[in-house]
Amino acid sequence: MSRTLHLIDRLLAIAQNSQTMHRDREAVHYLRRLAALELPPAVAEEVQARLGEIYLQQGQYRRARRHLAIALLYQPDSARYHWQLAAALRKGRYRDLDRAATHYEKSLAIDPEQPRSMAEFGLLCLRLDRIEEGLAALTRAVDLAPNDAAIVARLIKGLCRSDRKEEARDVLRAARFRNPRDGRFRRLYNDFMFDRLLEQQENQRLSLTEGDSRMILPFALPERSDRPRQEIREDEAEPLAGPRRRRQARRPGWKHG
Repeated sequence: MSRTLHLIDRLLAIAQNSQTMHRDREAVHYLRRLAALELPPAVAEEVQARLGEIYLQQGQYRRARRHLAIALLYQPDSARYHWQLAAALRKGRYRDLDRAATHYEKSLAIDPEQPRSMAEFGLLCLRLDRIEEGLAALTRAVDLAPNDAAIVARLIKGLCRSDRKEEARDVLRAARFRNPRDGRFRRLYNDFMFDRLLEQQENQRLSLTEGDSRMILPFALPERSDRPRQEIREDEAEPLAGPRRRRQARRPGWKHG
């Protein structure tokens, strides 16, 4: 028994070190070897959680869901596991947005101080047409992390999707005021204003097209009647004279025979 526990501890240590060093393939190899053994509950939970986290980062969402669901059986009150499972459920080919929203709600109920999870939940609510709930969650996320450009960007995205662009501009101005030397917020503001300018130009183009109005450019003036008309010659053009031959300069002392 002691030899088995020693093997388990050794394999787990190697897997932990491999994941820390971002050698995910090696970490998965040792974690899967551990999953095939009879493990203590604490070790089994960690193995399943690490496998779920690695597969989530690799974009293998179905495998991530399976392992994270098993980890939740060992620790149902883990806000992190619920958040990771929600992220895996809202992505991939076989996504389940309703289940994802449920796990976000469980995660935030356990730990409400999660700005990233709150922001992701807010955007998910917008996709589910839960507009007011989604905007409230996004606003709460910015309140939790007002100096996080990624969180502010999610709120701007949600406000623009909900056609509340004036509120988005106010949020960006406040964020720039709080962080005057942070280039990330300056880029967010510039990108927002550039998109609004493109949208305004597109709306103007569509309005001109729908009204079938024609714009006369200032340089496209009508022809003046007092201007002499250009006459077109009907006779054939005369051929141009051929090239002249250059006379060779005589050198001094040169005699022709």
